[in-house]
Amino acid sequence: MLRLQPNDKVLDVGCGTGDDVREIAALVGDNGMAVGVDKSESMIAEARGRAQNCSLPVQFQVSDAGQLPWDSNSFDACRADRLLQHVLDPDRVLQELYRALKPSGRLVIADRDWGMVALDSSDEATTGVVLGRAAAAIRNGRIGRRLYGLFRMTGLKESQVQTHCINVHSLETADALLDLRVVAEHAIGAGEVPRQVLDAWWNDLSARERLGSFLATVTVFVVSGIRL
Repeated sequence: MLRLQPNDKVLDVGCGTGDDVREIAALVGDNGMAVGVDKSESMIAEARGRAQNCSLPVQFQVSDAGQLPWDSNSFDACRADRLLQHVLDPDRVLQELYRALKPSGRLVIADRDWGMVALDSSDEATTGVVLGRAAAAIRNGRIGRRLYGLFRMTGLKESQVQTHCINVHSLETADALLDLRVVAEHAIGAGEVPRQVLDAWWNDLSARERLGSFLATVTVFVVSGIRL
């Protein structure tokens, strides 16, 4: 969706360990540039370490997504993957990405919508409590559904939206993605659900996995647009 071309200069905001940045660098070639930024100094240190023996054109820099250290019209394309759910001001970050783009530059943002998680269970009430708490614990837990509207309000043109459902058949993987055990413990501590009820709920999920019928689904929105 970024429609990258050789020689493009591309910005990845919230790049983490920089794996995607290196893949982007391979697409834009020796005369292009892939730049990764992250607020975490440890993440940028790891990204630089992983790219130490890399001959591709990559750069990594510590930066706040809401105050990027580049002039306007600097990049041919910008992206952010699962970042806006965590930031204090998604509108500000989107405006900064828009500013950093050159005219006709493309922006692609992917993010989860924690309000659109499905989990098959015999106890729908307890599932609702756990998933509701999980969504509430994320700063912008329903950012996925908001992305298209934010793109339009920012002034990005030719905006397109895709939704992708990630189906999970492993309880361990679902727990890693959704923090089910942690959230369940919080629900017990808050007195929302008795421990014996949550134990029965977890046993039901475990039984479904053993029978091969376990299913959890996470929805990711991917939105693209152009700065004209």
